[in-house]
Amino acid sequence: MKKHAFLGAAGWGRPEWSDAFYPSDMPEEWRLTYYNTQFDCVFLAASAWRQSDAATYESWAGDTHEHFLFLLEDARPEDLPAELAGRARGIARDDPRLLWFDGRTSLKVLAARLAPPDSEAPLYLISQDGEMGQIERVRTLLELMGL
Repeated sequence: MKKHAFLGAAGWGRPEWSDAFYPSDMPEEWRLTYYNTQFDCVFLAASAWRQSDAATYESWAGDTHEHFLFLLEDARPEDLPAELAGRARGIARDDPRLLWFDGRTSLKVLAARLAPPDSEAPLYLISQDGEMGQIERVRTLLELMGL
C-alpha cells in the first residue's frame, strides 16, 4: 500500500491570502470551497473548531469534496462532529504524523522526514505561516517523491 501525504495549512481564513491566493473579488464565504480545490486538508486549532456549531460543520462539509480532511486539534473520537463523519480526524499538535513547515523550513530536512516511509500511516504537511511560495515548493517536493 502506498503512503499518503496530505498538504494543507493551519486555517483557510488568512488575511494575507486575500489577494495573493484568493481572487480579490471572491466573497469570504466562498473561500473554503476554493481552498479545498488547492489543498487536501486543513488544520483547525481547538479554539477555532470547538466554537462552531452543527450548521457550520454542515456548511464546511458541503463546501468541500468527499476526500478533503479536517484535522481538528485535540479532538477525541467522541468529539468529532457528526456532520463531518469520515472527514474529520482528531490530532494533537505534536502528533508525529503532523509535519509542520513554514517559509524557513529546509526542503532537504522535510524530504528526509518523508522518506523512507516507516509506516503506511498518512502524513499531514501543514503550513504554519501560509507562505505561498514555500507551500508550492512543498507541493513540488511531494510530487517528485511520488506522494
